[in-house]
Amino acid sequence: FIADGIKLLMKEDLVPDAADRRVFRIAPMVALMGTFAVFVIIPFSPSLIARDLALGIFYALAIGSLSTLATLMAGWSSGNKYSLIGGLRAAGQLIAYELPLVLAVVGVVIQAGTMSMQGIVQAQIDQSWPFVLTQFVGFAIFMIAGLAELSRIPFDMPIAESELVMGYVTEYSGFRFLFFFLGEYANMFSLSAIA
Repeated sequence: FIADGIKLLMKEDLVPDAADRRVFRIAPMVALMGTFAVFVIIPFSPSLIARDLALGIFYALAIGSLSTLATLMAGWSSGNKYSLIGGLRAAGQLIAYELPLVLAVVGVVIQAGTMSMQGIVQAQIDQSWPFVLTQFVGFAIFMIAGLAELSRIPFDMPIAESELVMGYVTEYSGFRFLFFFLGEYANMFSLSAIA
């Protein structure tokens, strides 16, 4: 993993001639920014949390949707029809599964009586069993929608790794591709922490 990161940092930063240069350069940063902004509200322990927001779950779901915007920006700005189609496919899937993801979280928020991540964890401790036992349908929906949001198997069609093109990141190289790569794996970690 570290060797891959170093290799990507050493590669040349190429921008296609037909690309919208400004948007092309900003899209990976938007993807990475949206992913790491979620870590602000995740309680790693009772004392290790950057900020305990009263609307923590709402914040996580709203900031998490920035990856959809970054996907559209990356696909459109490349000036490549394959990247555009890949970006539209990925954004379509992300948008389609955001509603079930939000609706799956609503049951937990109602049961906990708060939208604060710290409050939800504390409500589960006070109740002495996890909400997955009472919200098992919502948990299943959340896990399926989470897999789709992360473009993991069987929802990996937007990236199209089996095809010759790589979806919306076809034209990206070097550290800009690394930003999308890091954002994807950081998003996996943050979504599993929210679950």
